[in-house]
Amino acid sequence: MRRLRTRRGQRAVRSGLSLTAAALLLSSCGIPSTGVVEAGEAATGIRPAYVLYFVRQDTLLGVRSQVPGIFDIGTAVELLFRGPDAILGRKGLTTELPRLTSPVAVRASGARVSVELPRGTEPLNRTALAQLTCTIADARLVVSAGSGSGGGGESGSGTDTASSTKVTVTIPGAGQAEGSGETCPGSATAE
Repeated sequence: MRRLRTRRGQRAVRSGLSLTAAALLLSSCGIPSTGVVEAGEAATGIRPAYVLYFVRQDTLLGVRSQVPGIFDIGTAVELLFRGPDAILGRKGLTTELPRLTSPVAVRASGARVSVELPRGTEPLNRTALAQLTCTIADARLVVSAGSGSGGGGESGSGTDTASSTKVTVTIPGAGQAEGSGETCPGSATAE
């Protein structure tokens, strides 16, 4: 009989300890109770990334760049003209584009994009034109796919590709140059 009481006592102690441990765990997880906490706008999906084309050892490479705000072709061009940041510079990326002191005017109509550089800008060499054309072609495709209407007069279409982009670069007093998305590298990206 004594053994029976000991076993019951042990079971009771174990049960008591288990209940106490469970109650402690459930009663205080270390998370204070709060009301509703506002934490910004709701997630809406993956934000598009700009692909900016820079140069490494005479090769055009696309670099993905996330930038908050509205995605548009003009912003992609502005970011491209700023050149590679210090991190990309350490990876050997450079630019053939000139540094600009005035804004660039960008107008898009379907697959045609016109870029007007500030008066006095040196004419672009072939590599600089390719950097600009490929950055615009990629940005135009993302804008076109993302909005359906494309914004800025663009029209989205199911058969639209970056290679269909035609870019005309005008420098007042110096002339025009034209580029096409057909010459852009496929999916080459900088590591």
